[in-house]
Amino acid sequence: MTEQQTDSLASRGIRRSLNRRILRNTTLNILALVVICCIIMAFSLQSLANNILLDSLQPMARQSAKTVEANIHMLADRMMSIASDPRMEAASGESRAAVLEEAAEIYELYTIALYDLDGALMQGIDGAPEKLDGSFFALLKETDNLTTDASTLFQGKLGITMGMPVRENGETVLYMMGVYKYDLLNDVISSINLGRSGMAYMVNQEGLVTGHPDQSIALEGSSLAQLSD
Repeated sequence: MTEQQTDSLASRGIRRSLNRRILRNTTLNILALVVICCIIMAFSLQSLANNILLDSLQPMARQSAKTVEANIHMLADRMMSIASDPRMEAASGESRAAVLEEAAEIYELYTIALYDLDGALMQGIDGAPEKLDGSFFALLKETDNLTTDASTLFQGKLGITMGMPVRENGETVLYMMGVYKYDLLNDVISSINLGRSGMAYMVNQEGLVTGHPDQSIALEGSSLAQLSD
């Protein structure tokens, strides 16, 4: 083999090696660009999805809160009508007992009862506590008007506790306390669907769960921090 042929083969080998390197580097650069573009696109789509979800959740949350509020107002109106029943002003305990029994049957109450100005039980449906809860009673006395307890726990069950003064000649003579069954709020909360895994729930000012599609979470007194974890 001549020297000229040897140089030609060596030159071809160098060119091939350079071509392979250029091809490899080009391929790696393209792959790197594709990966970077995919990552940027994924973050952009995630951010866009979050913004869209927030934009849709905000009006839904407002509407859901209004629905819950409307249902609580309906329960409050019922409590006011019971307390203002003319038979409540009668001195007869039998007349007042009849009002309480009718209310418990019509409005699906766990219990309803009358208490004196010190919060001690005077008469009521079976299961009524002997004394009104301290914080709830204090708030009821302070407002001297319809009061809703922030807690939904009642004797190991979920319920909505409301209190209302009973007046005679414009003066408060008794306090009425009723505990509505939780079914009404449960139906509202459970009907709010947020995708496959989302849900709506309620917490009070202390951050304790007061309403949840899974009632055991509310019964256990779980907190907002625990659910967030």
